[in-house]
Order: sequence, then structure tokens, then C-alpha cells
Amino acid sequence: MELFLRLNPKPKKLFYEGANIHFESSKLSIFKNFEEESFVKIFPSEHFVFVKDPVNADLKIESFISPSEKDLNEFIKSNDIELSIDIMDLESYLIKVEKENRTVKIFSKSKKGIFYGLQTLRQLIDLENKLLPVVEIFDSPSFKMRGVIEGFYGEPWSHQNRLDMINFCGRNKMNTYWYAPKDDPYHREKWREDYPEEEMEKIDELIKVSKDNFVDFVFCVSPGLSMKFSDQQEFDLLCKKYYEILSKGVKKFAILFDDIPEKLNYEEDEKKFEGNYGLAQTYIANKLYEFLKGKDSEVNLYFCPTEYWQEEDSMYRRTMKENLNPEIPVIWTGNGVWSKRVSRKNADKISNQFGHDLILWDNYPVNDADQGELFLAPLMNRENDLCISRVKGVISNPMNQPYASMLAEQTIADYLWNSEGYDPWRSWNKSIFNLVGSDFFEDMKLFSENFLKSRIFEETSFKLKSLIKEFRKDPLNKGKELKEYLERLGNLEGKLKYLKDKKLYEDIHPWLKKLSQLAEIASKLLSSNEKVEIKIEVDKLDSYVVCDGILERFIEDFEGK
Repeated sequence: MELFLRLNPKPKKLFYEGANIHFESSKLSIFKNFEEESFVKIFPSEHFVFVKDPVNADLKIESFISPSEKDLNEFIKSNDIELSIDIMDLESYLIKVEKENRTVKIFSKSKKGIFYGLQTLRQLIDLENKLLPVVEIFDSPSFKMRGVIEGFYGEPWSHQNRLDMINFCGRNKMNTYWYAPKDDPYHREKWREDYPEEEMEKIDELIKVSKDNFVDFVFCVSPGLSMKFSDQQEFDLLCKKYYEILSKGVKKFAILFDDIPEKLNYEEDEKKFEGNYGLAQTYIANKLYEFLKGKDSEVNLYFCPTEYWQEEDSMYRRTMKENLNPEIPVIWTGNGVWSKRVSRKNADKISNQFGHDLILWDNYPVNDADQGELFLAPLMNRENDLCISRVKGVISNPMNQPYASMLAEQTIADYLWNSEGYDPWRSWNKSIFNLVGSDFFEDMKLFSENFLKSRIFEETSFKLKSLIKEFRKDPLNKGKELKEYLERLGNLEGKLKYLKDKKLYEDIHPWLKKLSQLAEIASKLLSSNEKVEIKIEVDKLDSYVVCDGILERFIEDFEGK
């Protein structure tokens, strides 16, 4: 069933015999046995209405929460579950759709699991065809930590951008959002200073929306550029910074020492730590962890080292292994700042060097080092058994464009939830569909296939390159097909401006505009000799990178002949 191919993330186990529940209306009335606002919000009011009388409902939803294995087994037995059920953790869920009484039953050991089950149900309801397939689903995540880190350089996201990304995480079963914008002054340069009241109110809302979406808000500070590690007053300021967020109910924190000089800044530190900057960092991290644990025993702390990607062992890493509290996971970006491949073997090697579990900070689709580029390929070359290594979580660093990032981020969410069943290009297709819907799917796919190249994937524009290659071999017979493709590209701006998601359109528009303009110019070249006019047009275009420069080179080569 095509509907199943669009479920994101892909469920671990799904059983379907072909039966469906049919509805009379595309706006469904639902009777439910839950009151949680976070559950209710999953079903938008434009398509769903909740009723108090089950007799008048198109569909009944019953949720069951119990940590008891006995209750789980009773649920399986009493509902004739056909699927084999693996061990359930607090994020797992079980769905049973019953046609006879038009009821969906969802079992989990926690509210978070019910939330995830309801997210899957939302996708299962086919509003266009007015049906719900009669299925059984058992689902459970591959990675315990799955999410996004706002950790890029450049203009930080707006408050609304962050809220939208956290809501996106909830919809896609990501469970963590790390607040670490490099150019937030109070995160890095002014780490000693309190956030102004207005900014703290925004953080309060981020924390609330994270909670509503069962997303862990991870608060990060980067003090390494200027901190005097041996100064107690400095440490007290650091603790004050974290405690203000801890007092709001946040339980997960990180201290980041990435992208700083590999040296100590003060003579007092040189003397106390014998010139070993790694020892100074572990000293502060351990003290901070002890302080936070003393305030709340459920606190977690994560540590980003200065050597966050290097392959080789070092004195710095041995210092981490010997001195950093073993309960503190270490952040790693793979075998490079941008890693083309991440393997279980490599992860276990690095984990052994540090002597700690790892959190993979995956620098994709981040584009802060390539501001003129847009990265729209799926996540690729992350081994499907990475989840059973010492990598205990993965956080993706997105682009400065949050809504354009959501294409790649959906594929990342798919991999992190079900890495064993992950197919990059199938995931890419459903991500495009889920972003723009059926009306704009083909146009958005056409646009996206020309923005695949990034620091981790070297190819793009497969169709365009193939058509240009064939044209050069046989210009008399192959020009028509190339011209038709160029005309499709040239029409994209006029079509995609009608996207319902205006924020996505705003994110991609600079590249969309240039792609359409270049395609029109290239198409004109195939049918005219207006070389001077075309050269002027090319020179006027903005410096955004489209198709990896393929169209510009084609125009230049064509003019030179």
C-alpha cells in the first residue's frame, strides 16, 4: 500500500491483510479516552473534530499505558496481536486497528510512546481517500537519542524557527533539541552574563514546547574561549548559568569546548594544570557534573572535546579517558568535521580512545561553511548497525535555513528511528512528499535533485548531467530532450511560489530563482545566438550555487563554440 511508504519514520513491524475502515467525510469525528493537550494537537482541527459520544464518532481511539510486562502480555492476548513483539522500552508502542468497532488501540509503557503511536496514526489516516488501513504495528527506536543541534555559525534562528523545529522533531519522533547557536553571544563570548529577561522568556517557551513534544531540551554553554579554569569565581558563574535553566525543569546539559585554541589562556591555568588544557577541561566538566547532580540526581551532562573529529589517539584523548567522569558521554563528529561515512568499527575505535560512550554530532545538512549552497540530499553512508555501537545518540546540525533543512532532517529522523530498515532514496522521496504534498511533489523533487551535492555527498543533477552529455555527443538529435528538461527547470519558480508552506518557499527562493533563470538562459542558447545578451544576464545573477555550477559551465562552453 502506497500509504505505508510515506510513514516517517518507517515503523519496525507492520502487518496488513488488505482491509480498510472507510469514512464518509474528509473531516473525521474522533472519540478518545485521553485529555492530554499534546496528544490532541497531533490532529489538526481543519481535518479532525473530537466528540464526547462514541456512537457519533467516525473513529474511536483508546490508549493504554502501563510499565507492566503482565499488562503488555494481556493486551497482546486479548487483542489477538499477530505480530511478534520485541522488548518494549519507554518509547515503544503497539497499534491495533479493529475494523468491526472502528477502534484504534495503542499500548505503550509511557505517555511518550502513546504520543509516538498517535503520530503514526495521524499519518495512517488517508484523508484524500477517506480510509484507515486495518493494521498492527509494533515500533521501537534504534537510537535512544535522536535530534537536532542548533550548532552552526552565522545568524541564529529566530524564536519562531526554533519553535517550528521542535514541533517538527515531535512529529518525526526525534526526542532532543540542543540549544547551542555559535553566534548567540550569551552562549559563547558572553557566557558569564545572564540572558536578558526577554531572551529568557523565549527560552522558557522553548522548554515548554519541547516538553509538549516529548523532546528533551539540552542547554549548552561554550566557555572555552575565555574561561580561567583555575578561578573559583569563574566556575561559580558557570554554575549560575546552568542552574537558572536547571531550575526550570531541564535535566540535560552540555559543555562545549569545540573550535577553540588548543592551549590555556592564563598563567594560573598553565601552572595548576601543567600546561594540559585537556586536564583543565575535564576538571571543570567533572566539577560541573557534581554540582548539577547535587541539585538533581536525574541530570545528564554531555562533553564536546576540542579534538572532536581526529582519527588518531593523542595525549588529549588519553587525558579524557583517565580523568573525565565515566558517566559523561563525549561528542564526536565522525572521521571528519563533515563525515562522508560513519561506521560502527570507527565509532568503537574512537570510543575506546576516549574511554566513553559517544554522541554523534552529525554535521549534515549544515551549510555554515558553504553559505551559498543548499543541501537537499538524504542522509547517506551511516551504517545500519551504528545503533549497537557505543554511539548512544545522534544530533544533526542543520542549515541556517530551518525549513529547507527539514527535507534532509526527515531522512535523518527515519534513519535514527529505524536504521535497520533505512533506504536513503526511498526516505528522500517520502520526505519531499510529506513536506509539500502530492500537488507539488514532482516539482519539488525536480528542484531538489539539483541540490544534492554537499560536504558528505559529491554528486548532484544526475539527469541534467546525463542530458548534457548526450547532447554533446549528438547535438542534432538530443537537443530537444535537453531543452524540455531546461524548460521544466525554468518553470519551477512560477510553480513553487504557490507552495502552501511559505516558510519553506522563502528558504529556497534565492536558489530557486537562480536555477530558473539559468535554465531559461541555457534553453535560449539552444535556440538562438544572442551571446552578448546572455553573457550579460549570467553576470547579473547572484552568487548562489545551483547544480554545482553545471549550468554556468554549459552556458560558457556553449558560447565559446
